[in-house]
Amino acid sequence: MAEYVNYLRVFGAPGAARALFGAIQDDTAGLGSVDLNRITPMPVWMREEPLGAGTVRRQGGENCWLDWRQANWGTRWNTLKAQASAAAYDGGDTILFYTQDAGVPVLMQHASRLCPDAALLYAWASRDVGMDCGAARYRDGEILAQICPRPASRQAYELSFDILREPPEAFGLRYDPDAGTYVYEAEQKQKKENGEYGNHFGQDHIGV
Repeated sequence: MAEYVNYLRVFGAPGAARALFGAIQDDTAGLGSVDLNRITPMPVWMREEPLGAGTVRRQGGENCWLDWRQANWGTRWNTLKAQASAAAYDGGDTILFYTQDAGVPVLMQHASRLCPDAALLYAWASRDVGMDCGAARYRDGEILAQICPRPASRQAYELSFDILREPPEAFGLRYDPDAGTYVYEAEQKQKKENGEYGNHFGQDHIGV
């Protein structure tokens, strides 16, 4: 299950960021952390407990916490490493937090309603670099702009590098102008050794 790196930045009057961050913080960690349950609360009657197939059939998936979270949060798990997020917070207008399996753009859109006079910039990227990333700007529940690049495209890789704050080399990648995107150096080397790259001659060229 891939970990996601998320950044949330607030553009608004002095104090807007701190007010929002206080409203969505994980109370066990403090400012800089995020508790998804503070944005869209799970029903109080719904308990987080082990779920068997029989329980899901009996109660209905939508009445079980895993499916409810997937439908309402976009991920089945609350944020990861809350203490690390709080420790990384410098008191400014940006926080860093971690999620599992998915970014949470819909929840951040909802969070923007908590500070209607400010704009929010949210960016997310999977550590499975280049596969799922995006950025969006919100104000009072409205999407002002959004970008979700096609997986494995040059744009997706470069946005991922920017959000993860790691260069292509850290993932064993380099830009291939022929492919128009980034490729793994080990795979590219293997293809070259196998004759899959370069100006080689195949049957169509030599007529046999």
